[in-house]
Amino acid sequence: MNYYERIQRSIDYIENNLENKIDIQNAAQESYMSLSNYYRMFFALVGYTVKEYIRCRRISLAAHFIANSNTPIIDIAVMYDFESGDSFSRAFKRITGYIPSEFRRLNKQYHFERVNILDKYFDIQDKELLDKYPDIKVLKELEPMKVAYYCYFGKEPEHGAFTVMIDWLNNSGLDINKQKLRIFGYNNPSPTSPDQKEYGYEVCVTIDDSVVVNDDKVQTKMLSGGLYAVVSVGQENNGDLGEEIAKAWGRFNNWMKDSKYVYGGFQWLEEHLGFDDHGNHTGGIELYMPVKQK
Repeated sequence: MNYYERIQRSIDYIENNLENKIDIQNAAQESYMSLSNYYRMFFALVGYTVKEYIRCRRISLAAHFIANSNTPIIDIAVMYDFESGDSFSRAFKRITGYIPSEFRRLNKQYHFERVNILDKYFDIQDKELLDKYPDIKVLKELEPMKVAYYCYFGKEPEHGAFTVMIDWLNNSGLDINKQKLRIFGYNNPSPTSPDQKEYGYEVCVTIDDSVVVNDDKVQTKMLSGGLYAVVSVGQENNGDLGEEIAKAWGRFNNWMKDSKYVYGGFQWLEEHLGFDDHGNHTGGIELYMPVKQK
């Protein structure tokens, strides 16, 4: 199950409990994520914080009741877990621009759509292909991203590149979790044989235009986007991802032969997900294979 599907599980949980108290910790558990990683991924994929999403969805449903029934407003407030009529009125006006009584009197409308991550982000595939490769999905489009990056060449280049980038993040005052940064990496250059011990690995961290990079090692560039097939890889108990990554790339190659896609020719990516407060990678990886339609 990839991270998009995990967030969708949490959205389904939220939607089924809009008339009940919602514990965000339970929503995070539905997505099999830590709370901090869940907050980051929810915002990245949905575009709203989880609390904003819950509030907007509740106000949307409440607005429908207000506009289309004579149900007392306080009853509607209680129905959607607001502690008082005043707190409901404040939230309602902040989102719709009207207090509930004005909204009803002026016959206004407000609608905030339920989010479906898979519809939003993924291309429609053949059902037979999905049944055969349920873990592989095709992103509609990955937008270009401005990144800070560093490429290390040598033995264990992933460790070398991450060490430099984590030090740069700490020295720059940037926080992966608080600022919802995305971390990508790829071989550059790749080893030419399984026995080659020295090769290159480049780590890229998404940044916005306000970040000034002034470092002898770290540089900036635009990471091109495009159409990608995506699969998730989880860490084994020993924390080793290498064997599982190799298996996933093998599945990609088999999937490609059966699909309506061919290799896209632009940069493949590994997105590293889940970091602790010290910058240690604790989660899994999502592999992005560039594709285009045949």
